[in-house]
Amino acid sequence: MLNDKASYVSLFDFSAVGEYEILLHRYDFNGRMKNLEDDQKAQFAKEDGTPYPVTRERRNVGNFYPILAQRTVGTGGCVAAAPRTHYGQLLGQHFEDLPACTPPKYEVLRADANFWLDHGGVVGIKCAGGLAGLAIVYTEAPNQRGYNLITIYDD
Repeated sequence: MLNDKASYVSLFDFSAVGEYEILLHRYDFNGRMKNLEDDQKAQFAKEDGTPYPVTRERRNVGNFYPILAQRTVGTGGCVAAAPRTHYGQLLGQHFEDLPACTPPKYEVLRADANFWLDHGGVVGIKCAGGLAGLAIVYTEAPNQRGYNLITIYDD
């Protein structure tokens, strides 16, 4: 992950990232995240379940390389464990049915996310040579490494 930004970015399925992030917004808006700011509530209320575009997610994930990858991994010594924070733990929980008034596009996102979690999950990573920790959602994939990353958060 520390070799270069391109190697880090190549770990992600950006279509899945766009779906997962929009789905997280809806669940956070519906009460999973208790302390949303007013501007976040307004933004999330306007979303209709259309995933973020791949180009946006590739750029965003790449922009977080110095913060999440380099800072957290540092010089290495990483170990996997359960996520430490409540939000990190929630990233790996299945998405329950949404209220009937929810825009219908979210049901496809929910089904996809639950499928990915069934074939992967969430892992926390803490590195002795770095700072802080990460919560990473991943799923199996038919590629050489056998998985793709779906999202990554400070933990």
